Amino acid sequence: MICKSCNTLNSNDAKKCVSCGEKLSSGSSKPDKKHAVQKPASKYSSKGTSAKKQKPVGEKKSGNLGKLFILLLIILAGAIYFLEFTSVGKEYIEGLKQNEKFGQYVVVADSLFNEFITNLDPKAKEEAERKRLEEEEKEKKAEAAKLAKKNPKKAKKKKFVIKRIKREMQYYTALKDNMNMVLIPADEVSIGSNVEGINESPIHKVYIKEFYIDEHEVTLQQFRIFVEETGYTLPDRIRSDRFNSPKQPIIGVSYEDAEAYAKWAGKRLPTEQEWEKAARGGLVGLKYPYNNTISPKEACYDLNPTVDGPFDVKSYGANDFKLYDFSGNVAEWTSSLPESYPGGKVEEEFGEEYRVIRGGSWKDLKSALTVSKREIKGKKWKGNNVGFRCVMDY
Repeated sequence: MICKSCNTLNSNDAKKCVSCGEKLSSGSSKPDKKHAVQKPASKYSSKGTSAKKQKPVGEKKSGNLGKLFILLLIILAGAIYFLEFTSVGKEYIEGLKQNEKFGQYVVVADSLFNEFITNLDPKAKEEAERKRLEEEEKEKKAEAAKLAKKNPKKAKKKKFVIKRIKREMQYYTALKDNMNMVLIPADEVSIGSNVEGINESPIHKVYIKEFYIDEHEVTLQQFRIFVEETGYTLPDRIRSDRFNSPKQPIIGVSYEDAEAYAKWAGKRLPTEQEWEKAARGGLVGLKYPYNNTISPKEACYDLNPTVDGPFDVKSYGANDFKLYDFSGNVAEWTSSLPESYPGGKVEEEFGEEYRVIRGGSWKDLKSALTVSKREIKGKKWKGNNVGFRCVMDY
């Protein structure tokens, strides 16, 4: 029997402790917890696992702050997306802009945000500039309409200048014919015209993916390289002094001749939609590559058909895609069949042996030089006013 006072072991029948004389209680053989010697806490538990390490006092608080900051960023990003990229959000922003107290601050903040977004992506910046010019053009037309109602005489005298877009274009030099090619960005474009003829109407939108196109018409010099390498026959018409300058566009070629050259160069002929998109230079609603009018200072056309001929390529300025001679000089073959536009019709039904020619030529009137004008010729036709340029998939 163990004494609860001093922990001395006594015999089972002892009444008092032999050491301290304290009265013993029967039935207890365990040490008294009150007087038991306390062992120091072990580094490890009885099962051999390591004890839990206590965190520093400020660590839990710091972790919560980090999670709160991430949550706030997610909420802020969601709010920005809602306000800037959804129709409901945009309507809300427009409503805030009309507020008398802080509308001006919303306008400034929205402008700064849009500028930041567009500066991240050159294409987005270019698209924003294009849309801005479109909005300006709409405002000008609306202003002109109001002026016409108030005073028709003054409205006729007032002129509106088309603002050109300064673009940074991507180039590629084709190895076979050493031709500079320009990358035309993917975009939706309006094709056709409602004020020209049946063949050109109606205006309709077409999405065209990006592609490379020759910066000017294929020259006689470049066509000679093709002939020397393949044994192809030169056009008979270039024997005339009017058509045999090395930098003049090649003339007197059929659709099949143009297609053969394109295959040799590792390219193809453009569709008429690709041709029209490139000719417009990214500008909207214009009759000619960079304006609603054209003059002999801007293109080669309306020359004497018996004594004159096309000028050297790049003799005139480029459009906003840095491309030359889309109006005049020589008309250009496309790969498109003369089919009607969606919702329209053509003057006459043609078969598989016909293709669409675009751009007008050195001996045509300016009415044939618009970016939407379509001319239809048989694939074997070889005029002294028709040539071509090529495209290549990106």
